[in-house]
Amino acid sequence: MQRKKRRYVFLVAFLLMFVGACAVQSDKASDVMPLEIELTIEPEAVHIGEKATIEAIVMQGTKKVDASEAIFEISKHNEKNHEEVIANPKGNGVYAIEKAFSKEGTYIVKAKITAENLTAVSSQSIHVKEK
Repeated sequence: MQRKKRRYVFLVAFLLMFVGACAVQSDKASDVMPLEIELTIEPEAVHIGEKATIEAIVMQGTKKVDASEAIFEISKHNEKNHEEVIANPKGNGVYAIEKAFSKEGTYIVKAKITAENLTAVSSQSIHVKEK
């Protein structure tokens, strides 16, 4: 009987330590601010053959942050194939590419940004028209 009691006490102590460790880690995770991406496309009216500037501003709270990786993924709406372009850093958390579209249609641009050991994705559509 004494042996069963020791096992029970050991099991309860182990579970209390485990629950306590999980609670401490979840408090640390809640202190981390998520990444936010502000995605812009200039000009607003994109025409076939003309370059558009696609820009992402990376923020963590109110602070602009530099990314360790910034990739733009461009695909035509409802198509599986896509093009990945590594964005050029412009400084102060800003990343950009220039892209000329050869066909009319709606395209989806996704910005995949990694910074401060976090990853964020933002997307926006572009409507490319003939002149």
